[in-house]
Amino acid sequence: MFLALALAAVLPAMTHAATNQIALLVPDGLSLPDPRVSAWLDAAQEEGLKITVINDTQFQQGITPAQFSGVILPDQVHVNASDALIAALDTYANQGGQLMLVYDFGALTTTGFYASPKSRLSSLAGVDYVLYDQLLGNMIGVGPITALGTTLRTLQVPPGKSMVWDAAGTDPVEGISGYVYGFLIYPSFVTQGTYTGTALVTSPNFGLVAGLRNVGSGRVLFVNLPLSYLKGQTDGMLMHGFLRYFGSNLMKMARLSAQPQARGGLVLNWHFCAGDQVAPANVLKSRGTFNNGPFSISITAGPDQITGGDAKGVNLSGNITAQQLVAYLLSKGHRIGSHGGWIHDFWGANASETNQATFEQYLVMNKQSVESATAIPAVEYAAPEGNTPQWSVNWLEANGNSSYYFLGHTGMAPTRSYRNGVLSNNTIRAFPVMPFGPYATFEEFDEFNVPAATITTWYRQLIDFVVKNRTGRLIYMHPRGAADYPTVLNALFNKAANLKASGQFNWYTMDTLAQFGQRREQTTWQATDTGNAWSFQASHPTDLTDMAWVLPRSGYSQPVVTQGLATVTWDAANWIVTATGGNSLAFVAGKH
Repeated sequence: MFLALALAAVLPAMTHAATNQIALLVPDGLSLPDPRVSAWLDAAQEEGLKITVINDTQFQQGITPAQFSGVILPDQVHVNASDALIAALDTYANQGGQLMLVYDFGALTTTGFYASPKSRLSSLAGVDYVLYDQLLGNMIGVGPITALGTTLRTLQVPPGKSMVWDAAGTDPVEGISGYVYGFLIYPSFVTQGTYTGTALVTSPNFGLVAGLRNVGSGRVLFVNLPLSYLKGQTDGMLMHGFLRYFGSNLMKMARLSAQPQARGGLVLNWHFCAGDQVAPANVLKSRGTFNNGPFSISITAGPDQITGGDAKGVNLSGNITAQQLVAYLLSKGHRIGSHGGWIHDFWGANASETNQATFEQYLVMNKQSVESATAIPAVEYAAPEGNTPQWSVNWLEANGNSSYYFLGHTGMAPTRSYRNGVLSNNTIRAFPVMPFGPYATFEEFDEFNVPAATITTWYRQLIDFVVKNRTGRLIYMHPRGAADYPTVLNALFNKAANLKASGQFNWYTMDTLAQFGQRREQTTWQATDTGNAWSFQASHPTDLTDMAWVLPRSGYSQPVVTQGLATVTWDAANWIVTATGGNSLAFVAGKH
């Protein structure tokens, strides 16, 4: 109720000037907070984009493209819509506004029926969809979705999170894929008709999945996927990707980077699952592998690996060789955390949402053993075999952990995870694993005969991706498998070192990025339209250092710092304003 009152009070005063906000349209009377709305707000916060919730009445009473240049029409939360609202959206787009029309927005009338014979928004989308009269229960198809590889990268789908679908042509068509699963399947409305815009993503079986087209003086980005539903079910990559595309690429909005200094990089998470990882790790040590980094290293510390009593574990508390290795890794600046639950395979196969009473002790013992060996808090975590019951995340957060490796949201940057439709936890960050198609580790590459040259190419492309997009991803490996691929590791570390030397790349630990994310959430900032320029103001309770704003060069002239400490740099596409100290900052950037 407070939020609704606040919006009603603020919006009339904003109608006379442009904002640097995306508007998110929700129905009148919606009680906030609502997890279907919060998913969008949290995604925008992580992408560094400004977003404002407005309701139907506010939109129809005066929201124009001159005030909000972009409006999101979200899935799930606004399925019912009036004819008057549909008409107002059409007017908004024709007058120059940009709409992001998502999945089932407005699919039903105010009386709860499907419009006949198709969605009333079909003319805006550019294709006929929600064909209930014709297709009944078959109006939604479930199958793989594909796009040109270059398009997927623009939508923030990193290399490895898609696989070649059709190799014909210089830019192969790729299908979105997942770790273990291969090609993933997604629900989309069956579409009919010839699309006159630029198709971005398609379904080989059911038609258009995403496309951008001109409507009058405006544009409509049609996304025929349930983005907030997917994010709620641990697949947030597409919501984040389309949100970044809409805000940065189409609306030319400035964003607050999620990376320190807006510098892209990788987290390399080493998993020490059992005692047989220690000797290969010492081989890697002798080769200088751990002179790179810093890395996140997760250890299953118990004496057993598969079942109690098998004596195949690391046995960190009683293994002098392992203790010496940990001391060496600490001396190199790496971060040592827990790899779950004491007995690696036993945890992986048996931990569940119903047996916390039995399995919590393994988290406790593992954390205590690691902290005994390192003499510092173990605040990073990786679950054996990725088995992460919600109760274990609750326990981690309650016991000082900042971050955890996660098999949900694969392909994404670090995120506060949504699970079963709601935010999983308040502060702890999930670090989704970055797969290469259905694989992620050297053991899998070996088992399925992935050539070393192919792995090398992927790692190099992934580094290029995080550098270009100024983002982060997590890769993981085990010492035992990695020791068999020295040429691949050399290529990975050499590429990283060269880009680090030029200030374009960093290795990060999970904790470093999680702590930065926490500090970043305390940053407040706004941009004010002054006519021919934007005036930016930012503040932080203690320290703005390394906070960085990314402004598309196609939308802004070179920023000028007017107050505070900051540098202004640039790349081919963006201006970068990076705070170098202090707790307040102001800069201006002219409009293009």
